[in-house]
Formats: sequence, structure tokens, C-alpha cells
Amino acid sequence: MEFALLIVLAVAAIVVMILVLRIVIAAYQQSRRGEVPTEQQRTQIMVLGGIGLALALLSLLVPALF
Repeated sequence: MEFALLIVLAVAAIVVMILVLRIVIAAYQQSRRGEVPTEQQRTQIMVLGGIGLALALLSLLVPALF
């Protein structure tokens, strides 16, 4: 049970971080063209980054909970 929960949390954290990376790359490419990243991109990066961080920390705490 513990191992399955750990795998699920770790995979979820990786997926969320990949989503953040895609948004960051798009914003970086826009900034290289001289455009300013949009407020929506900044908000998405902050929210998804926080969710990914929470999932990663939760996956680290799973062994202590069981």
C-alpha cells in the first residue's frame, strides 16, 4: 500500500513539473522574441509549481506516515 501510494504521488509530481516546464519554456521563447510573459503564464507557473512542490513533499512524508 505504501509503495503504491508513493509511486502515484511521485508520478503525479513529475507530471505537474513537466507541465510547469512546458509553460516556462514557452514564456522563455516569448521573452527571447522581445515579448513579456503574460500574467496567465506567471499565474500558471506559480500555481502548478506549488502543486508540484506539495506533491513532492507529500511523497517524501509517506514513509513517515506508515
